[in-house]
Amino acid sequence: MRNTSEQFLRLFSDPAPALRVKFPPSDEQAQTIQVHHRLGSMPDSSSRTYLEALLSHANLREFCEFYQKHDGAELCTTFDARCGRDRPLLHLKPAKSIAVFSNRYTPSGDRGWIIDLNKSKALYRSLASWIAFAEIGGGPACLTMFLDGENAGLIFYATPQPPFNILRPIAKGFQPLLHRIVSDLPAFLSRNDSVEDA
Repeated sequence: MRNTSEQFLRLFSDPAPALRVKFPPSDEQAQTIQVHHRLGSMPDSSSRTYLEALLSHANLREFCEFYQKHDGAELCTTFDARCGRDRPLLHLKPAKSIAVFSNRYTPSGDRGWIIDLNKSKALYRSLASWIAFAEIGGGPACLTMFLDGENAGLIFYATPQPPFNILRPIAKGFQPLLHRIVSDLPAFLSRNDSVEDA
């Protein structure tokens, strides 16, 4: 899977990344939008401490190996008129912020409703531990990964009104997730089917 990581890292060396987008329900032609990507640097001491704690979970080895070199990433950053600033469409959070970000999706968090008001409640409110480590489109949609239990190491997509089965993982691990992103970034950002459909 090392080749997948290398392919993912090549996204950040593109001198002029762009996306072809079409804004529904318009019949206009797709437009090319310039974007930029940013790869996180080496983790600081706070991030390293958090990653060391995660290493106790065998299924998170690939995730931690990536983060020990690149503390997060921002993909397809462009101007978001909704908030009046640049924002990435996919933001892998720095390790030191993952615990706080994950807490936003707990029952007492400001984004807990996206789990509690749909069929994913049974998945996330069980005894299994999980983290939310990436934000999609500025949220509240996110990527989660289970630390233990029957879904340990699997990555899920949490969103309020999914057009797909959110009870199935979108990737069987971190390297398979990078592979999905690299294979077709626009498709990944616009549609996240389950791993069985990948």
